[in-house]
Amino acid sequence: MAEKSSGLGALACYESSSEEEGPSPSKSLQQHEQHTGTKLSRSKQQHQQEDRDVVTLQKCKRKLDKDDAEQSLSFGNGTKRTRTKDLEKRPLLPSVPTDILQMFSDKRAMEGRKENPGEHGGRIRSFPHVAGNWATHVYVSFEPDADFTDGVKHLLGCLEAEVQLQQVEEYHISLSRTLSLTFHWIQPFIDSLRDTLRHTERFFCTFHGAKLYTNDEKTRSFLGLEVTGGHNHLLQLVQGVDTCLEEFRLQEYYKNPSFHMTVGWCVGNAHEDTQQFNQKLQASLSEAQDEFPSLGGFLVQEIKCKSGNRFFSFPLR
Repeated sequence: MAEKSSGLGALACYESSSEEEGPSPSKSLQQHEQHTGTKLSRSKQQHQQEDRDVVTLQKCKRKLDKDDAEQSLSFGNGTKRTRTKDLEKRPLLPSVPTDILQMFSDKRAMEGRKENPGEHGGRIRSFPHVAGNWATHVYVSFEPDADFTDGVKHLLGCLEAEVQLQQVEEYHISLSRTLSLTFHWIQPFIDSLRDTLRHTERFFCTFHGAKLYTNDEKTRSFLGLEVTGGHNHLLQLVQGVDTCLEEFRLQEYYKNPSFHMTVGWCVGNAHEDTQQFNQKLQASLSEAQDEFPSLGGFLVQEIKCKSGNRFFSFPLR
């Protein structure tokens, strides 16, 4: 009996030991199936959540598109304006400078159209018009009185048999050629001129003799009163202006200028270089100066620069 009890106890110990060593195969299979089912359930839930998120995003997008359609304006060409609220949030762009607006105030500044000489008394440009380039000229300004203009009219009348000249509207003594200056260099050029001329003092110019001149292109002729007194002062002014022109790589004035004030002009080359004509011209001028004293000269008080349709003044001290 003792042996049987001992055998049963050993068997019981064996079975107990076997259960402690690990679960049975049937139990492991059951746990595996439960674990797999849990994973599948979680995956299905994730897919469902993703589907719900997509639907939510689509609804939001449709709502935004609807709002944009209600707050935008449609034009005939199919374009749309941005919403007013968005425009109000955007920073304002800086305004266009006045100088830039003035650059295109004249329609001709934007169009390279052909010039009609008939609009300018038959005169032809010295160089072709280019949009953005401005014809620029520096000169001694002179405001004539009635005595001077009457004297000029008398002088031109004395020469009608030889040459038909028109009386000019403005009187000046050139200190530069007529040059083409790019628009954005106008103000720097004017600043340079102002700095050069700031110490120049007033002086007298006197006229003694007259002469017919032609421009470089031989397209216009001029009658000029030749400057004698004040010639050296004018040379100093030209040297200062030439310095400014050199800074901007513009053509300087003539090397040995014959300073004169133009009082009459005509189209074409009307140059009369005969001794008979010159004698009559000088005699007519002397007669006119005796009758009209203002033809003898004037006080130089101001230098001017004309660039396009803009005028700049440089008063002398």
